[in-house]
Amino acid sequence: MIRHEPEVRRAKAKIHVARCNKAVHDAPWVKGDLSTLGGIHVALELAEQAYHTHALPYEPGLSKMSLYDPRRFTWVYDESGKTDDCVKIRDGHTGRLAIWRHRAG
Repeated sequence: MIRHEPEVRRAKAKIHVARCNKAVHDAPWVKGDLSTLGGIHVALELAEQAYHTHALPYEPGLSKMSLYDPRRFTWVYDESGKTDDCVKIRDGHTGRLAIWRHRAG
């Protein structure tokens, strides 16, 4: 595995934060397009990871989305954090931040 310099990893982290937030808050599924092209499956996958990151219960599936809304979470880039801990996820219900350990491929 190639280890990039901290500056490269931080740049990738910023991009990852933007992509996650777009998939959950700005994708077509938010306006009702629940098709694959609407990005709903990406949002559900991120939601599952977010609920688990915050040690919250989660039931997968589109039918459970009203109980486990992906929009509850916001990804945050923390430039003051360590390089490997600079991506965090905020729970919109509690305000709690947790370190996001999942990385984009």
